[in-house]
Amino acid sequence: MVGVRGRNVSAIRTTLPRLVVVAFVYWLAARASLSLALVHGQVTPIWPPTGIALVAVLIFGRSTAIGIFVGALAVNLPIGPTPISAVLIAAGNTLAPVAAAELLNRIGFRRELDRLRDAAAIIVLAALVAMTLSATVGTSVLVISGTVSLSNFWTTWAVWWTGDAMGVMLVAPFLLSLVPRSTAPALTFATGAQLVALLVGIAVVTYVLFESPLRLEYLVFPLIMVAAWRFRLRGATPAALIASGLAVASAVQGIGPFANEDLLEKMITLQVFNVFVAMSSFVLSAYVDARERAASSRRMYEAAQAANRAKGEFLNMAAHELRTPITVLSGYLSMLGEGSLGAPPPAWETPISILADKTAELDKIVGDLLEASRIDINQHRATMGVVDLRQVVTAAVARLGARAKLLSADVSTELPEEPMMVEGNDGQLGRVLDNLLNNALTYTRRPPEVAIKVSRDGSRAVVRIEDNGIGIPRNQRERVFERFFRSPDPMMAKVPGVGLGLYISRGLVESHGGRLVVEKSDARTGTVFAISLPLAA
Repeated sequence: MVGVRGRNVSAIRTTLPRLVVVAFVYWLAARASLSLALVHGQVTPIWPPTGIALVAVLIFGRSTAIGIFVGALAVNLPIGPTPISAVLIAAGNTLAPVAAAELLNRIGFRRELDRLRDAAAIIVLAALVAMTLSATVGTSVLVISGTVSLSNFWTTWAVWWTGDAMGVMLVAPFLLSLVPRSTAPALTFATGAQLVALLVGIAVVTYVLFESPLRLEYLVFPLIMVAAWRFRLRGATPAALIASGLAVASAVQGIGPFANEDLLEKMITLQVFNVFVAMSSFVLSAYVDARERAASSRRMYEAAQAANRAKGEFLNMAAHELRTPITVLSGYLSMLGEGSLGAPPPAWETPISILADKTAELDKIVGDLLEASRIDINQHRATMGVVDLRQVVTAAVARLGARAKLLSADVSTELPEEPMMVEGNDGQLGRVLDNLLNNALTYTRRPPEVAIKVSRDGSRAVVRIEDNGIGIPRNQRERVFERFFRSPDPMMAKVPGVGLGLYISRGLVESHGGRLVVEKSDARTGTVFAISLPLAA
């Protein structure tokens, strides 16, 4: 109980200051924004507190809703129209950013705004859709309280919605751009000076355009796009904020393009302009980020492929170089064992036998490395012909006979009466079956039970190897086909090998246009491997 109480006190100490800061910043931004109010001193064409609230929820979670509500209530209580109305309006002001954050989180929104979907989501879902909540609640309260006439409902709603949407669309991305990103390059003095100069240029050009009664406001877009292209989000967000802020100021003063427009026309003109500002800045910034990420991924992939080819070529060369001395060593050990060089002393027989076995094991490892390297560099294609899978299976079972007899294994086959012809290389297909059958005898219970079944599935031939083994955990059923994969089970540590058998087997099967999979596996009943190959035409 004491521990729980201590954790609660610690959580309150952490959360309370955060809520106080959120409430104060919301209130401060709201008081500044009310100077731009167009309807009843409460409805403004841009409402930055909503953008601040959204960022707070995205970063700190839904618990910040309390701070948002307190800040909104502190703003609305003094200006009414009644305390109950202020509470309802504050609730709407809280609900909208929380709903926006929930929508963004549901689609996997990333705060870096480095994907096109993130830029589109914050514009469409967070700004245009979610902000209908606060606009509807707030306008309805003003109409019900008699502050705004019913005939002015939609005009007031449009101004409210525009203000909240602009707060999300312009302020939220700007604040998110200030959050440090590990992938963002450091801003040097030279690039910082370039960015400042560009932003000043955008401010001057936008001011001049909005002072003119001519409809020239869209001429600032090339500069905004340059900021987004050159500096990504750290250039796009302040550029958009500057251009839209000056547009809002012109709308409030009724000058420039807004001189002869009524309130609803101003809101439509302003909203269209700001949406295009957001799209030309954030979307372009996200596009450039995505394009650079794709190019970087492509370069990394090509480098990995080149390294893989180099490694494969090295393994191929090393395996070739090792095979010659191993062959010589194996030959001399065989001659010693057979007495071709003279009868060896009796004390040598056991060491020679052990050396011969280990040399054969080493030769198999080198052979596996050689085959794996050929798969890596795509040089494992052999002469193909039409072969009968029944004969390939029968030959593999015959090769398994001695080991199966030694282990008292029950090996059964189920072959169709009609030929099962596939295009392939009987040596490579035989090697795949050898790997699978030997694994079935190795990773099994005693006495081993192995069943090989050949069947037809439409236009494909299927070979299934079933055992009564220990099974493969679900999370390893694909990993067993990876190069050099070894089971982490300590019981398997003594099994010889380097983890190339199934990797080679899948590579050989795929070179025949087939598939090799773990069809099912269970610790109680064993494992079923399935080889699927296209039938010969």
